[in-house]
Amino acid sequence: MDIISFFLPIRQNSKRIKNKSFKRINKIKYGLTEIKINQFKKIKKYFTNGSKNYKLEFVVSSDSRKIENYVKKFNWIKFHKRTKKLSTDNSLDKLIQKIPEICSGNIILWTHVTSPLFRHWDYIDFIKKFLKNKKYKSAFTGTPINSFIFNNSKKKWISHQRRKNRMWPRTQDLDKIFEVNSAAFIAYKSVYKRYKDRLDSKPLPIVIDKKKSLDIDNKKDFTLFKNILKKTNEIL
Repeated sequence: MDIISFFLPIRQNSKRIKNKSFKRINKIKYGLTEIKINQFKKIKKYFTNGSKNYKLEFVVSSDSRKIENYVKKFNWIKFHKRTKKLSTDNSLDKLIQKIPEICSGNIILWTHVTSPLFRHWDYIDFIKKFLKNKKYKSAFTGTPINSFIFNNSKKKWISHQRRKNRMWPRTQDLDKIFEVNSAAFIAYKSVYKRYKDRLDSKPLPIVIDKKKSLDIDNKKDFTLFKNILKKTNEIL
């Protein structure tokens, strides 16, 4: 039986918003972290009731004592205590390389609390699409970029090849380019071991609705999400 590990890294320090990952939002005491754990509960319930082909593992990695104490309330979540070396601004690559040791699943889904609008059914759909495309070993949630893109450092176009007979193609004929919106990454553990990365050299872009790709990075994003949350209770 395949094991799918959901990996959720939560750092204690955040530069733009203090305690962003567990800052209270309206009536939600643990904010973004509580929302994501509630989504995990629904994913767990779906697989328990509807799929016997996969076993799930949920891993929260953090250097925060507050997060550790909160996560310990859920006996189905494995807590990974992050060291200082794995909690700095430049430690992402090092953490990725540790994943094969941290997660027991042969398939690893990496996600973030800062993508609260990517809900439990979105994860389920994301997993299904990845597993259906068997020739791919990794995938990411992407947002299509359908516009002319120029790399000023290299002084060249990224979106298309300029030709003498067609300098400006139709936008629908541009190269397929995707923004990695970081709502979710998924890959076989073998990818992590071989490439020391969350993705291999030929990942599958899985397009999601732009509204679901909201990444809470600054105060403006945080305020926007709070306003959305006031209007609906469907996120929880």
